[in-house]
Amino acid sequence: MERTAARLVVLMQDLYHRKSVRMTQNPTAELEQDTKATSEGVLNDLKAGASHLAEQGAATVSDTLDAGREYVGRIRDMGQGYAERAYETGHRKAEEAAFYAELGYEEARDWTRGHPVQTLGLAAGIGLLVVRR
Repeated sequence: MERTAARLVVLMQDLYHRKSVRMTQNPTAELEQDTKATSEGVLNDLKAGASHLAEQGAATVSDTLDAGREYVGRIRDMGQGYAERAYETGHRKAEEAAFYAELGYEEARDWTRGHPVQTLGLAAGIGLLVVRR
């Protein structure tokens, strides 16, 4: 193990020495290559990150859209249920009102037939009130 570590240190020193020699021979070209490689790596990383973010965004939008559709469907179903119950209640109340109106009419008719003199007096009184105004 120690031999392997020692060989690794020697190899790294040799690599560093070669790089130093190349940099002293043509430092601008080496720097340009390093800069170009670094910028390409950063650009590729940014592209990969942007692509990943776009995929996550699309998935989030899709999930949100599905949840919204489900929510709207439930609201629509609840609204239809409320509308049906309101219609049934309104129909029942209208039938009840018609029944009581007919009952009131029959009672008024029966009272009028049973009390003709009072009916004429009421009609005359109402007529005088209407004429005076």
